[in-house]
Amino acid sequence: MLKVAIVSLLGYEKIRKAVEKLEIEVINSNPDFVITYGGDGTILYSERIYPSIPKITFKGSGLCVRCHYDVNDVERVIENVIKGNYYIATEIKLEAIARGQKLKALNEIQIHNKVPTRAIRFSVFINSKEFKDLVGDGVIISTPFGSTGYYMSVGGKPFRKGIGIAFNNLHMKKIRSFTVPLKTKIKVTVNRGNGLLIADNTDELIELTTGDEVLIMKSNEKAKFVRIFE
Repeated sequence: MLKVAIVSLLGYEKIRKAVEKLEIEVINSNPDFVITYGGDGTILYSERIYPSIPKITFKGSGLCVRCHYDVNDVERVIENVIKGNYYIATEIKLEAIARGQKLKALNEIQIHNKVPTRAIRFSVFINSKEFKDLVGDGVIISTPFGSTGYYMSVGGKPFRKGIGIAFNNLHMKKIRSFTVPLKTKIKVTVNRGNGLLIADNTDELIELTTGDEVLIMKSNEKAKFVRIFE
């Protein structure tokens, strides 16, 4: 019997009834698939609690760029999954290491000033490129999946390959967003001030202070999404 978990911040009785009608077991541990119902934030949350388990994403919000199916199509989509009429699309994830701790992200990693009224002074090192003594709100390192989110709101352009870098509200400087190859390792140092290391929309933050270093790279984990052969 196929086993699924359902992740939603909305009511999901309609989904549960449709799934159980097809004799699929709804569980919380070790599911074969994860059904999400909500917005983009629900997808990010589901990936944190069920990493790398294939997601079937249903739209429950007008703010869901990454939702692939309408909630009214639950039975049709699940029936196709049961028949094996689907493929798995993968998306890269990032990981950031600082102060002996690690965070993983499907959308983006941020180094952000801790206090909104106080800028952070930082430097970014990317292969032979060096951006020293920048002053502002921080920097965003994005995946292609996350490039239509916060990354784009600070001036980054959506992209399909590589890792994206966008600077957030720099003082007296204008640096356009750019991408680097997937194998690139990015180092960010905090030169002065207090900051936060943030992954996606999680509440789990790592506090940063003067002298701290953050290393960001592609994670070995990948997010997986179910696509029906239409």
